[in-house]
Amino acid sequence: MTDTIHIRLLNYQVLLLRPAQWQLPRVQSHFWRFYMNDRDGALLDYQGTPYPLAGEQLYVIPAEVRFSAQLAHPLRHFFVHFDVLGLSPIIYREIFAAPICLPASLSLRQMVHSCIQEMTGPQQEGLILEIRLKAILYTGLTQYLQQIAPATLQRYFQLTNALEPVLPAIEYVDAHLAEPLLCKDLAALCHMNVDYFSRRFRECVGQTPNAYIQLQRVKRAEQQLLLTNASIEQIAARHGFGSRHYFSRIFTRHTGVSPAAYRKGLLGS
Repeated sequence: MTDTIHIRLLNYQVLLLRPAQWQLPRVQSHFWRFYMNDRDGALLDYQGTPYPLAGEQLYVIPAEVRFSAQLAHPLRHFFVHFDVLGLSPIIYREIFAAPICLPASLSLRQMVHSCIQEMTGPQQEGLILEIRLKAILYTGLTQYLQQIAPATLQRYFQLTNALEPVLPAIEYVDAHLAEPLLCKDLAALCHMNVDYFSRRFRECVGQTPNAYIQLQRVKRAEQQLLLTNASIEQIAARHGFGSRHYFSRIFTRHTGVSPAAYRKGLLGS
């Protein structure tokens, strides 16, 4: 079953983006990005290859994708930051490993323009707008997946179902990131001994339990840096890091920038 997969909105805006705001070095985020610009001029660099963002075209940059960005001139920039919950890290490497140009769709582009009008108008209905934004994201990802070979999609479903033996541990980790998380306790939740659990977890998730826990803590902290005014020290404590110094070291290793630089807007939109 795949009904555990759902989208969580983190941030969305329409803004006039200027070149100085989008001179980004090689960075990596643990949330997804959805873009539409009103004209040409934005450029990503992905693995050393230029990846221009055409005006009025819809793009998705999955989580974990490392890229650089630059901008030739000001343009109107619509973006949504979001998270896709319930996906195995293996699936990112299988299907969502690079920037995605969504299939051309007049109806989907019209939906985006409708949201832009609502976001820039005098009044905004938050709940309705957020449902519309989620509908756009679900529709866009569905259109992308429909282009993928059936054999690859079958592999996707196999990977999703493979998570089931360790789902109790994954759900517990996600709900208790600020607490000590021991492998023996996670193994007990899955009714396995520690050695078998560690091996099974790596097979299902593609990471060791400790690596998964660290990644989820960084991911949650990254969202807190973007969406709250909590201090870096508070965020480090809330997400199971012993000190600001340790948090900064781990965060920089995962994202390419320090928490302070990240908060100041180095990652832009």
